[in-house]
Amino acid sequence: MKTCTRLSIQQIAVLMLTLALSACATSGMSVHDSFEPTAETFERDRQAILSQAGEYSVDFQFKETLAVRPGYKLTDPYLSKAEEIVELIEDSGKRIDLQHILLVTRGEKQRVVKHWRQTWIYEPEVIYEFKGKRTWKPRHLSSAESRGKWAQIVYQVDDSPRYTGVGRWHHDGNLSSWESRSWRPLPRREYTKRSDYHVLVARNRHTLTPTGWVHEQDNYKLVLGDKENPIIAREVGFNVYDRVDNVDFSKVKKYWKATKEFWAEVREAWAKLRDGKRTVQLKHKWKGRLMFMYMFALAQEAILKPGTENHKERVEKMKAVLAGFLVDPPEAIPSHSPN
Repeated sequence: MKTCTRLSIQQIAVLMLTLALSACATSGMSVHDSFEPTAETFERDRQAILSQAGEYSVDFQFKETLAVRPGYKLTDPYLSKAEEIVELIEDSGKRIDLQHILLVTRGEKQRVVKHWRQTWIYEPEVIYEFKGKRTWKPRHLSSAESRGKWAQIVYQVDDSPRYTGVGRWHHDGNLSSWESRSWRPLPRREYTKRSDYHVLVARNRHTLTPTGWVHEQDNYKLVLGDKENPIIAREVGFNVYDRVDNVDFSKVKKYWKATKEFWAEVREAWAKLRDGKRTVQLKHKWKGRLMFMYMFALAQEAILKPGTENHKERVEKMKAVLAGFLVDPPEAIPSHSPN
């Protein structure tokens, strides 16, 4: 990915002010919200979600803004740029599935990387919440908690779980914005580099713009089991998706055409594991490798070795990988109130 220009203090101040003002204006988190959903608001929500599909140039920007733990030194900002397709892979009314696929350019070379996926479900009955230590537990929602709201379920690049947030879309004139709060695992930009915190506690917002959409975050980094100094730092994230019509995404489309059948099998296997009853806990590695390494290798096989028999063999290998990573029964994790 290409490195972006470093964020200035003024830019960070604007980001923080924007987040603060939006938080004051947002009332969708209350269980006692008087909002009454209608067919019109439901359809406007749907169109807001669907409008995130398309071809984009993306700026990814994250900056730690405040050290909370004594002696902690803020890390350097994470700034990168890439081109990305957001592919609509399902629209069944109350469920919308969007797959992100990156086109990474370095010099004369380009490579395709399956990125994160987001599933939107209207008025969900049960969600999976991250609890730390690669553990996700199901929680059933009351009708008051889910009425008129959408769950956004976010998955890792290998379709393993990441986080779920529940919130309501707010439409005011030409403004459409959705916000939630959630616990998350460490992001991939820090997953292999840091072990000094366990949970990213996030306020997450998607807002449509005239040229695409923006994904804003206001996060703090939490250490489980530390009663005196559980929070080490705060950070802001600002990912800007601008539509493009001058990027050749043919490699991305070719990759997705060759692998989408395999990834559909992966999604189906995960759906059976996340049945709303069992707790899902995953090992960090299995046989010395991370999960995405197995899944990406199997997806590459789908390109090199197409055909029904090869597909069946890949699916069996994929299911064996999932079984190898599952911790059953799950181990206990340090407690900490999510409030």
